[in-house]
Amino acid sequence: MVRWAAELAALLMVGAAGASLAAEAPFLGDWARADGKTKIRVASCGAAICARNTWVRRGVSGEKVGDRLILKVKPAGAGKWSGNAFDPQRNQTYTITVYVADKRVTTKGCAMGGLMCESMKWRRLNRSK
Repeated sequence: MVRWAAELAALLMVGAAGASLAAEAPFLGDWARADGKTKIRVASCGAAICARNTWVRRGVSGEKVGDRLILKVKPAGAGKWSGNAFDPQRNQTYTITVYVADKRVTTKGCAMGGLMCESMKWRRLNRSK
């Protein structure tokens, strides 16, 4: 599975439920992947939420600044969101689950009907930076 999709899975997007739900998503903002390889900004984009790479560590393959992931997720329990994520760079759709806990997020993206899954941890960046 492509690293980018799982990453956000990436983390972070809401959509199918509409713009008002997207505006309330607790994972909007700036995030850094726990391994330090990428930083993203998660924001409303129409009726969905988009996560866009804002920084990619030199030497990381398959990622570039400006890549985005478009998620359509909805609440699925306390601190949990689930739905689908579309990666336009790869023309691929994944199922995604986003777990939100304070200043941390874990995303789990799956392809091929759940046969290939990858999880990624994220930490919220200080908004003043």
